[in-house]
Amino acid sequence: MNKLILASTITLSVALISCGGGNKEENHDSIDSTTVETVKDTTPVTVNEETKFKFDFAMANIPAPVASINELSSWGVPYNVSLLADTKKQLSTSSEFTKSLALGIYNIDMSYAMVNNKGEDVLNYMKTVVKLADNLGLKSAIDNMLGKRAEMNLSNKDSLLTILDQMYTKSDSYLRTNERVYTATTLFAGSWIEGLYLTCKIGESVTDAAAKEKAYKHLWDQRFYLKNLTEILNDFKDKKECDKLNSELKAIHADIDAIKDPKNMKDDNFKSIANKIYALRASILK
Repeated sequence: MNKLILASTITLSVALISCGGGNKEENHDSIDSTTVETVKDTTPVTVNEETKFKFDFAMANIPAPVASINELSSWGVPYNVSLLADTKKQLSTSSEFTKSLALGIYNIDMSYAMVNNKGEDVLNYMKTVVKLADNLGLKSAIDNMLGKRAEMNLSNKDSLLTILDQMYTKSDSYLRTNERVYTATTLFAGSWIEGLYLTCKIGESVTDAAAKEKAYKHLWDQRFYLKNLTEILNDFKDKKECDKLNSELKAIHADIDAIKDPKNMKDDNFKSIANKIYALRASILK
C-alpha cells in the first residue's frame, strides 16, 4: 500500500524543500541513491493505529495529483495563471492549520504550471512552497527521509521523479505521531480543495461538449476520495478549525453524492458545487 503522505500533498516541491528555493545551474548527472545515507528519525511512535490506517487507506486509493492535473489540462482550456493563488499575497493568519492548507493549494498550482511547462510560474510557486514548508518545520522531515539527494538532483527531472517514487514507500516512517498525521491530512485537504477548484474553474470554461462531459464526470468522481478525506478528518474533530473545514467538505460531498449518475449532473448542479468550493478556498487564502 503506497504511503503518499507528503509525496501526494507536496508532490515535486517535497523534493525541493532542502534546496532553499531553486538553483539555476544545470547538472544532469544524477546521484546514485545507494551513495546517500538518510538520517534516522528517532521520534517515539505514538500514532493512533486506527487513524493511521484511515490515512493509509485514503492515500492508497487516490489518483496522483499530477495525473489529475494532466486530465484537467487535456480539456482544451489554455493555461491561465490568473486562476491560481497569488504567490505575492501574504496570508492574513499565522495559524499553522491555515498555512498547511495553503501549502497544499500552492503545491497544486505549482504542479499545474509544471504540467503546462510554465517555468517562471513554477519557480515562483516553488519559492513560496519551500518557504511555507520550512516555516511549518517540514524541511527536517524531508531531510530525514532523503538526505541531500533532492538538492544534488535538482535540475534532473527524471531523478526527481524517481526520488518521489521512492518517497511513496519511505515516507511512511514520518507518520509516527497523531500530530504528524494531522499535518499530512491538512496538506492533503489543501491539495484536494485546489484540485476541486481547478476542476470547476477549468470545467466552466470548456466549450466542447465531449470535454464538458469529461469535466462533469471528473467532478462527480471526486465523491469517492472526498468521502475518505472527511473520514480521516473526523478523527480530529476535537480541533475546532478542522471540524469546521470538515463540515464544509461534507456539504460539498453531499451535493456531489446526491447525483447518482454523472450524466445527471446539470449546469446548475455544477455551478452550485463550484460556488461552495470557491468560497471555501477563498476563506483559506484571505
